[in-house]
This record gives sequence, structure tokens and C-alpha cells, in this order.
Amino acid sequence: MSEKPVKRKKEKKNNYLKKKKLPIRVLTLTVLISVVGLAGLFYLSFSMDKIARIYNNTVKNDYTNLEYMDSISQSFYRHQALVYQYMDNFDNESAKEELEAAAKVFEAEINDEVKEFSDNVIGTVYESSYHTIYSGLNGYFSNVEYIFEFGNVNDYATAEFYMQNMLHGSIAEVNDAVDLFNVLIKDDVNKIQQKMTNNLEVSRVIAIVIIVLLTIFTFIGLAWSVSASREIAFKDALTGVNNIDKIQRDMEKYLKKGRLTDYTCICTNIKDFTIVNQQLGSTVGDMALRNFANTVSQRLDKDERIARIGGDKFILLIRNDKIDEFINFLDKVSITVDYHNEAHIIQLETRCGLCKIKEGYDVGTIVDDAHLALSQTKLKAVDNIWFEENMLEQAYDRKTLLAEYQSAIKHKEFVVYYQPKVNVFDTTLCGAEALVRWWKDDKIVPPFKFIPVLEEEGRVTELDFYVFEQVCQDIRTWLDNGIKPVRISSNFSKLHLRNPQFAEHVLEIVERYNIDSEYLEIELTESSGYEDFDAFTEFVDKMRSKGIHISIDDFGTGYSSLSLLKKLNVDVIKIDKSFIDGIGVGDEMNESLVKNIIYMIKDLNRHVICEGVESWTQAEFLKKQKCHMIQGYLFDKPLPHDDFEARLNSPVYENKMND
Repeated sequence: MSEKPVKRKKEKKNNYLKKKKLPIRVLTLTVLISVVGLAGLFYLSFSMDKIARIYNNTVKNDYTNLEYMDSISQSFYRHQALVYQYMDNFDNESAKEELEAAAKVFEAEINDEVKEFSDNVIGTVYESSYHTIYSGLNGYFSNVEYIFEFGNVNDYATAEFYMQNMLHGSIAEVNDAVDLFNVLIKDDVNKIQQKMTNNLEVSRVIAIVIIVLLTIFTFIGLAWSVSASREIAFKDALTGVNNIDKIQRDMEKYLKKGRLTDYTCICTNIKDFTIVNQQLGSTVGDMALRNFANTVSQRLDKDERIARIGGDKFILLIRNDKIDEFINFLDKVSITVDYHNEAHIIQLETRCGLCKIKEGYDVGTIVDDAHLALSQTKLKAVDNIWFEENMLEQAYDRKTLLAEYQSAIKHKEFVVYYQPKVNVFDTTLCGAEALVRWWKDDKIVPPFKFIPVLEEEGRVTELDFYVFEQVCQDIRTWLDNGIKPVRISSNFSKLHLRNPQFAEHVLEIVERYNIDSEYLEIELTESSGYEDFDAFTEFVDKMRSKGIHISIDDFGTGYSSLSLLKKLNVDVIKIDKSFIDGIGVGDEMNESLVKNIIYMIKDLNRHVICEGVESWTQAEFLKKQKCHMIQGYLFDKPLPHDDFEARLNSPVYENKMND
């Protein structure tokens, strides 16, 4: 056999092996790629699930810790209030015993809450903050114990020393520790969210690499995985709508395309949503949030957006040409929830802060401005409000004012002025209204600058009692100096009606200064009656049983004035200045209304006073209607203490009216 055939056979065999090895290599490579792809898919799925679980668990634990801290802080604040009341009632043994007992009950509650809190944080990064809070509370309760110990032996000076020099330091230590803890919680949430975002970015890179290497089937799987990763990163877990990160990204895209100014940003929340949770339970509450988000989403066009930013608060991006229609829709959103296996339709009302997007606005500023506008809706008692630039300055001024308020109380920067009330028939001083003024840096801060803010923040109650005590102190001084006072009315916010000890606190001050009730009048606004009628009635009855007069301010500005007038057992009705302004200017309908209101009040055996009287024409008109008391700049502006004392010594005004 020649060599050529043998050689050809070997070449054919080698060619066969080469041809056979290629599919095997391709198959092996394909299998390898598939295995790598599947492994990548499993890894990606597991990683994302792990990230989501870690994030959800961390957020859940952090919010649980925040709830513990909020509960401890509230109990701690209430305990402080009891200690301050104890010092205010130092000469009242029975009150001291009750307050001490109540404080010990709160102390036990706080210790129980701290124990539960410790079980949740020991062994975590928050353990150090817990020990600081625990140490501060121990120091605080030790100082309180000393205060009660010296209080029980009536050693006021030592108790006050502990209050001023020891207790305040303990309170500050606890508050600082609580603030630090809250900062740590927020930092932790931000860090885990950033970590989640970073991990998702890595996951997306892995997904892209796998897509390049895998077959079409692997590509489909990877596409699903990438989609799933985006769901985790940009979807709200409870409602399924976008989260704040996603809507901000979409807004950035619109901004780059120059389309963002075609939209309005709305920050909205559901009114009184806590009531839904309280009455129906959190499970139904979560269902309500999901259905609300779904109902709103169905009203959106493809280019419009909704995102949940937490709780019952949402961000919306709505086209300008639809904004009025959409606000009307959000006013009342009907949803269906399943409660006790029955479908119930409930209407959810909302508040909306709106920001008209203008050229030059960045996304973060837009969201912040809408959120700030939303915060103004509750302060101004409206459902919808547009953002205005002056809101930023107002928010800063508000924060500054609240920071300076406590120091102003401590250093007695608030002073009492007295605006005389005059008998219109003989132009003789017959009473006065106590008004507060804030002397700050040798200037007067107008009441409208700070009273509404303190009212909204619930801080005005302390100022009311500050003024009332100064009034009682002034009356006591006048009596001791042989000067006969007139009846002084002191204003109290309707917020006091939430305090079951309101009447007792008033009477304690009256008894402390030994003031005859004929010199005192408590003034409440008309709205106090219809917002909490039972509490109002109970307070009025307690005051009148002690001979203290009650007056209603701003009469005629409320929603149910006439019906309330019959029910409220008050002594004096003050007709609001807005009615008096219409006298003597040709407004016959207003004058007729004022005349009939006066007659109606007098027919119900109530005294009447008109405020804001600034002209002789107005005074003459009121005199003809037999309205004896008037108040206003016609006779006097609010007077400082010394000027009012001079008026007490000379109670007849020289410029008498015509008979």
C-alpha cells in the first residue's frame, strides 16, 4: 500500500475530529454560558431578595425604635409637666400628693417603655445611645425624687435649686440623647438605602454582562431580573406606585428635555388618616392606602406621575392644563375597603401643597417647595395652597421665633398691657382687657407675629397663664396700695379645653393671690364652644360657681353663633370689630344687624361689649342701642402698667359724649 492513501485517511480522520470537536466546544461553551447565566440569574434574584429583606427589616426596626422613642419622649414630657405643676402647687399639700403620685405612675410607665426599648436595641449600633438615654433618665428621676423629698418637707428653696440647677440639666441631657438617637436612625436608613442602591447598580452591571453572553432565553430571564431590580429600587412596597427616587428621576428627564415647566408638582396627604387606622385597624388602613394610590393612578395620563413618600403622603406630577380638574378630584376620593368581610365605601379628603414649576427650578427644590406649601395648609386651615417665595422666610422666622420663645418667657420679655373698657353713658372706666406684648431687643414684636405661631404649635397655653398670673399679681398690688381695680378680662386659647385641669389651674392662681372674683373675667373665642362644647360648658360652670365672669370674644365670626348663644352660660358677649367697622359709613344693613344682635344678647340676659370703636359716630350709635360698654382707640389704646394705673386713679375721661 502506498503512503498517499494512508496519509489521506489520516487527514480525513483529523478533519472529522476537528469537525466533531467544534460542535462539542460550542455545546460546552453554550452549556457553560447557560450555567453561568442561570447562576447569574439565581444570584441576582437571591441578592435582590436579600437586599429587599435587609432593607425592609432595617427600616421596620428603625421605625419601631422611633415609635419607642416617640412614646418615651411623650411620657417624659408629661412627667416634666407634672413636676412643674408640683412646683406651681407647692403650697397645696393635696395637689402635691396627687401630682407626686401621678408622676410616679408615669415614671413606672417610662421605665417599662425603656425596658422594652432596651430589648430592641441591646446588641445593636444604638446600644450606646440607649445607655445615654437610660443614664439621663436615671439622673432626671433622681433629681425629681430630691424635689419631691424636699417638697414633702416644704423646703421650697432646695426643691427649686434642684429644679433650676439639676433637673434642667438632666432634661437637656435626655433631650440631646433623644435627638442624637433620631439622627442615628435617619443616618442608618439613608446608609442602608444608599447601600441598596449601590448593590442594585452592581446587580444591573452583572445583568448587562449576562445579557451579552446568554441566548435569547437567558436574555428574557435577565430582562425580567433587571425589571425586578427596578421594582425593588423604585417601587413603594405597600402601594405599588413609584417611590420618591423614581419620580425625581423622571422629573430630571423632563427637565433635561425642557418639558418640566409643563407640569405642576403636588404634595398631598389624606386628612385625619390616623382615624381610619384607629377605627378600622392598620390592615384596613394599608388597604385604604393601596386603593387610594390605585384610584389616583387610574386618573393619570401616561406622562403624569405619582409616588408615595411615606405614611399617607404622596407626590404627584400633573400637567398644568389638568390641575384644576385634578384638585377637584383629590378633594374627595371614594375608595372601597373590605372590613369584616364586607365591602365599605369611604371617602378620603386630602390637603394639597402645589408648586408651579418655573424655569431654573431644580427637582429637589420643587419637591421641597410643594412639601412646604402642604405644611402651610394645616397652619392656615385651608385644603389647598400654592407655594410662594415668602413661605421660605416665614418658615425660617417661625423656627427662629419658637427657639427664642422659651428664653423670652424665662427672662420676662413678655409684658402685660391693659386696654380700657369704657361706659358709653358716663365715659367712665368700667373694665379692661389684658393684652400681651413682647419686648425684644428694645422693640415690640406685634402679637400677630407670634400669637398665631404659638397657637398652632400648642405653646400659647403657657403664655396665657403667664399673662393671667401677671394680671392677678397687678390686681393684688393695686388692692394692697389702696387703688380700686376694675374687672380685667384675660384671654385663653381654646387649646386649654384639652387640659382637664384647666379650671383648677386658673382657680389655684386666683386663690394664691387672694383675688376677689368681681375683678376677674375669662375670655374665650366663640369657636371654643362649637369645637369642644362639653369641655367648654364644664369649664364655664366651674368658673361661674366661683363667681368668675366668662366672656365670648369674636362673636359673629363663627359658624353657629345664634344657636350657641342660647346654650352657652356666659356673662358677656363681645361683638367683633368687623361689625363695628360698618357703622357710620352708610352700611345700613350692617347697622341693622348690629342693632338686632345687641337686642338679642340683652334679651337673653347677657351683657354686651363692642370692640374696635374708633369714632364718635360709632359710639353714639351704640349708645342709642343701650350698649353700655365699648372698647377701642376712641378712648385708649392698650396701656402699659403705669399708664393704666394712672387711669385707675382718674377713671373719668374728660371728653364726654353728648347726652
